[in-house]
Amino acid sequence: MVVVVVVVVVVVVVVVVVVVVVVVVVVVVVVVVVVVVVVIVPSNKDNQECGSLNLYSSKFPPSDSAASPLPFINIIIATSYTTTSASESDHSTITTTTTMLMRLCSSARRRWKTLLWVLLMLVVVLNAVVFVSMPGSRLGGHHVANTGERSEVSEVDQVRGIRGASHLQIMRKGLDKSTATNSSSLHYVEGLTFLDPKQTIKKAWKDLLHDSTFEDRKKVAGFVYNDNNNNDNNADEDKRRYKEKEEVDEPTEERDLGDGLSSRDFTATRGRDTQTKHTRSGGKSHGKDSAGKNYTLAEVDELVKAFLSRFQGSLLVSNDHTSYEKFLFKLQQDMKWGPRLQEFANYKGRRSWEQFHHGIRQHALYDPNEPYVKKLTSDLQTREIVDVEQKEGGTQIKLMITCKDEGQALFKPMRFPREQETLPDHFYFADYERHNAEIASFHLDRLLGFYRVPPTVGRWMNISYDIHRVANSKLAKTFFMSPVGNWCFHGSCSYYCDSSHPICGHPIMLEGSMAAFLPPLQMAKRKTWRNPWKRSYSKHRKAYWEVYDDLCHKVKRKHPYNEGRRLMDVLDMSVFDFLIGNLDRHHYETFREFGNETFLLHLDNGRAFGKSKYDCMSCMAPVRQCCMIRQSTLAKLIKLYQGPESLSQVMRASLASDVLNPILLEAHLDALDRRLSKILHVIHGCLKSDGRRWEDVVIDDGVT
Repeated sequence: MVVVVVVVVVVVVVVVVVVVVVVVVVVVVVVVVVVVVVVIVPSNKDNQECGSLNLYSSKFPPSDSAASPLPFINIIIATSYTTTSASESDHSTITTTTTMLMRLCSSARRRWKTLLWVLLMLVVVLNAVVFVSMPGSRLGGHHVANTGERSEVSEVDQVRGIRGASHLQIMRKGLDKSTATNSSSLHYVEGLTFLDPKQTIKKAWKDLLHDSTFEDRKKVAGFVYNDNNNNDNNADEDKRRYKEKEEVDEPTEERDLGDGLSSRDFTATRGRDTQTKHTRSGGKSHGKDSAGKNYTLAEVDELVKAFLSRFQGSLLVSNDHTSYEKFLFKLQQDMKWGPRLQEFANYKGRRSWEQFHHGIRQHALYDPNEPYVKKLTSDLQTREIVDVEQKEGGTQIKLMITCKDEGQALFKPMRFPREQETLPDHFYFADYERHNAEIASFHLDRLLGFYRVPPTVGRWMNISYDIHRVANSKLAKTFFMSPVGNWCFHGSCSYYCDSSHPICGHPIMLEGSMAAFLPPLQMAKRKTWRNPWKRSYSKHRKAYWEVYDDLCHKVKRKHPYNEGRRLMDVLDMSVFDFLIGNLDRHHYETFREFGNETFLLHLDNGRAFGKSKYDCMSCMAPVRQCCMIRQSTLAKLIKLYQGPESLSQVMRASLASDVLNPILLEAHLDALDRRLSKILHVIHGCLKSDGRRWEDVVIDDGVT
């Protein structure tokens, strides 16, 4: 430790000395330029001007050939000569005037010399102050005596250094923080022509990626791994660890879970629910796929009974044995899709992304029953990539991917394992974006029948072949190889885009999310709206709605929330954000062509699924303050609460189709069931408070 402190002190001293030398040189150069330009040149000119005044004391009247370079002197002398002909007294008057001006010139030269000395003294004083304040200087107060004891200053500096380091710097302390040897000299895996795309046979390349194990790929790449370290680079081990059900600690004491609920409310019914779920499934045990916990509540059971009795016989209610998939299919038989975008109405296209643009309707982004949806997700996972650019703007790195069929997608790379959750001290606006959150959000949006999230899938990327080979020069400069042989890059953005926060493969393979691009703005213009319940994005203050509960009454009176479906769509969005745990919904977008009678786009869900044991009740503020919910949305939530399948079960089955499965750990799937119960508990509270009628809380606006 003493050696480390000494090395740090020496490095700091060297850096300070270099900085001081540079500052001194710059100051000296500036002073010299000022002296030459301002002092020396004007002084010579003053000597000429003042010397020429002697001419007027001996030669009178002034001739044109001997005119003074000072115009105002010429004026004075000419005026005096005109008004007084040849009087000797007038000649003496002019001589006196000339003498006075010469004294003024001499005084000006003395002032410039004084200013020069002041500047030189100022430079000397500054140098002395900097030298005295340098660490290790015997004249300063921070000198460390060579006694072999650890100084207090070094310990303080060490503590400050630890506090200033980010958590990823500590986690990646074994990685190289320098990008001196970037992609300019590491274009591909050196010496291995097999991994050079220019010399690669496509069939052999596909065999390597799809028909080989991780160990085979590691041997082909020729990287050296240290088996004595604790790095776990085995993909099979990662997959096994992800598949294991995460144990959630049973609460040992009553904890406040928001909305007046506590852990005791849920715990009391868990034993009853285990038997209930077994009965709902026809006596067949789901084993590991069944929900590990149940979050039934007496108040929610009362709400479910009231709903079933009110809508018995309609499409909103099904029997206990009907699966959720069949229920959702029947519910949307009468769904109004609306017209298509005008630019794509008459052109369906042959490629999947063209058909996706053609399928955008007024009330939904896509129809899940159309065959192009499955084809599009498959193309996003397998199509060859021909161009990669970094998306401008945003706080974290995102890549715009262009495939061989000219389709485009937004790629968000994996930054850390799924087990790592949001750090407790991180604000929501500084949290990392997760690729698996984008994938899971798309699946949940589809299960809820919203169809407002663009199709998003997971994909394995070869950093060398799929990204660096076709990246533009700006992005390519940020590639480097870590000390353990992993390919990394960091791009450029507002947060976490430097060599201390790299995106790294294992060793060259990287997983991420691929979200299909919406149509270009020139062909399908969109409008960005500020979310009325936007957060303050400040560390020191809260938004209005976080302090007062009357925002909904004000929002209802303003356009576009005073008519149409817009307000109910915002409430749907708050339900969606509460389920996924997304606090970062500051804006939303709509298609201009459809006006106010259209759906909201649920874009940018990367900060979701960050805390499995935390339920963001503030995300439910729109529903709680308005005490309203769409009738079709409530019907879907009640069906998932009633069974036979829970929300976690249908999500687990849906996510199993993705190549990166498992997408979510069991703790996050379990949180979906817990949060669903809380949503229904809020609706029950709205119906019971202030004597509200059912029609005032559950709104039927014809949207399913």
